[in-house]
Amino acid sequence: MRLPRLSLWLFLFCAPLYANDTSEPTRAELSDEEMDQCLRIAVTVAGRDMSINGLRDVCNTLAREDSSQRDAISQALAAMSNDTADQENDPSGNSRLLERRLNMEALNRANRFLLTPHKRNYLLPVSYQEERNTAPYAEAGTSLASQQSTEVEFQLSVKILIREGIFGDNGHLYMAYTNHSLWQAYYREISRPFRETNHQPELILSFVNDWNIFGFRNVLNEVMITHQSNGQSGDLSRSWDRIMVNSVFERGPFAFSFNPWYRIPESEGDGPDDPTGDDNPDIHKYMGNFELSAAWHRKDNIVSLMLRNNLRSNNRGAVELGYSFPVSSTVRGYLKVFSGYGHSLIDYDHHTNAVGLGITFTDLF
Repeated sequence: MRLPRLSLWLFLFCAPLYANDTSEPTRAELSDEEMDQCLRIAVTVAGRDMSINGLRDVCNTLAREDSSQRDAISQALAAMSNDTADQENDPSGNSRLLERRLNMEALNRANRFLLTPHKRNYLLPVSYQEERNTAPYAEAGTSLASQQSTEVEFQLSVKILIREGIFGDNGHLYMAYTNHSLWQAYYREISRPFRETNHQPELILSFVNDWNIFGFRNVLNEVMITHQSNGQSGDLSRSWDRIMVNSVFERGPFAFSFNPWYRIPESEGDGPDDPTGDDNPDIHKYMGNFELSAAWHRKDNIVSLMLRNNLRSNNRGAVELGYSFPVSSTVRGYLKVFSGYGHSLIDYDHHTNAVGLGITFTDLF
């Protein structure tokens, strides 16, 4: 049995800071039952140099004077313990993958020193793209009018809890930020510039759920306000704002999410050169109106699929295939293949075929 690591890894990475703290404790300790549950979970992801006392200190930092936080942590520990038993009784060892991730995130809500992973965090040292879109850069008169086909691609995505339990014991408010960058790192002649960086801040209201629909468990529903921009000005500026809904389902080793959105209208301005106007009024015709994602977990390998479509006769959208596999205790190998529109905002209206190989630091499960 191998539990997913995710945010609990980061907590245990910082554990020596707490273990070496000789100041008087200001927080209540976990009960014997909670301590037992926490240790059984933590020991599967802790570093080899962690002592039992160190693990105990880590678990005790989860206890807080705030009773609502303590209750949430106790519930998460109990859920993790029960889920571990369910997994041991499942020959495939792949049940309730998303629920375990949510429970691990709940364990770390009390720790202000952690940023929780949001989307995949990855680094692709080799990302190859054929038929590069150089037109916007040529029109803007930049050096990127000439590009190499191979570049570095990476994504950093984190979220932080702002308010917990807005509606009783549910309804958690998060702020999230995702950075997706394309870096011409191997193009020495033009000083290795970043070709494109997309910034995506989000405000997320998240509801944990346990409904069964046609044999699938609806484990999470979210309402989001999202801004996405490439941080450029003038002819290279691209941005849009959306209201999104995301529903996540799982069944055994299979999980999928349905993520439709509504684009918040923008003023057309006084023309294409007006900086207050819409940079890309037709973006929805290429990026579509929804995203459907699915993932399958098998023997610690994860195969993922993403589909977007505009539901129009021209059938524009995108498809992305991903495959991640174990490499070490801290990273996983990651292969990503993309075909369609919207590989980045600057390419929203340009059909792109790209393949990348590298590592992922935090995965889906």
